Amino acid sequence: MDVLKSSRDFFVEQKYRFDLGTQFLAYVNFALLIITASDKLQLVLPFRIREMLVIFVPFAGAWAFGYFLDRVVKFPQTQALTAERRSPTWARTQEKLDRIIELLEKER
Repeated sequence: MDVLKSSRDFFVEQKYRFDLGTQFLAYVNFALLIITASDKLQLVLPFRIREMLVIFVPFAGAWAFGYFLDRVVKFPQTQALTAERRSPTWARTQEKLDRIIELLEKER
């Protein structure tokens, strides 16, 4: 069972890195969408449907990969734990909350 959990955690960490990259690509995709949708800009920077498919297919693949991980692997909780482990701010906040809880329990 530990092997499955560690494998899942490793997979989620890789997905976390992939998500960081696709966030940037989403902005690129939006910019390309604006360029191709505007007739005035299309005269300056002509794009054909074939070129748009070459751009769209990787984005669709990234979405399908994310959908698979969400529905099959159920990674959101592990992704949150990974983000928390990587965040020194979260760790400091958690320590402060633990101290507050201890003080409140002592007062009872």
